[in-house]
Amino acid sequence: MKNSKKTKVRTWYGLSGTVIIGAGLMHKSGVENLIIPHPAVVNWLLRLGLLENSAISLRINHEIGHLQSAPLAVLYTAMNYTAIVAASQVNLFNLILVFICTHAAWEIMSEIFTIVIDPQFYQKSYQGVSLVPRAIFWLSTISLTLMGWIIVLL
Repeated sequence: MKNSKKTKVRTWYGLSGTVIIGAGLMHKSGVENLIIPHPAVVNWLLRLGLLENSAISLRINHEIGHLQSAPLAVLYTAMNYTAIVAASQVNLFNLILVFICTHAAWEIMSEIFTIVIDPQFYQKSYQGVSLVPRAIFWLSTISLTLMGWIIVLL
C-alpha cells in the first residue's frame, strides 16, 4: 500500500498484531500471519473533518482496538449464533443479519478502545469538528446491535 503506516502491537492475549493504514479506503490488520485487507468505511466516517495526523492516529488506535477486542467479539458472535440455533431461528436472513449486528457491536468495542486509550487526545482531535458523522456512527451501530439482540431474544 502506497503511503501506508504500519504499526506492530502485542495483544493482551499474547498474539502479535499488525495494523497497516493506507492512504485510500483500505486497511490491513490481523494477528500473527493472518493479515486481512478490509474497507475502512467506519474509520472514514468517524474521522471526517479531522486533521490528517489526528485522523491517522485515531484510525490506528481503532484498528488496534479491533485486535484487542477480537476475543470478546468472537465470544459475543458465538453466543448470538448459539442463541439463534437454540431458538430454531436458523435461516439465511437471520444468519446474515446477526453477522452484521455482531460486527456493529465489534465496531463499538473498537471505538470505545480508541476513546479510552487516550481520552484527552480523542476530545482534542474533535474540537471544532462536526458531530454529525460520529452521531451517525453511534446511532447506526447501537441500533444494529439492539436489532441483533431482538432477533436473538425473539
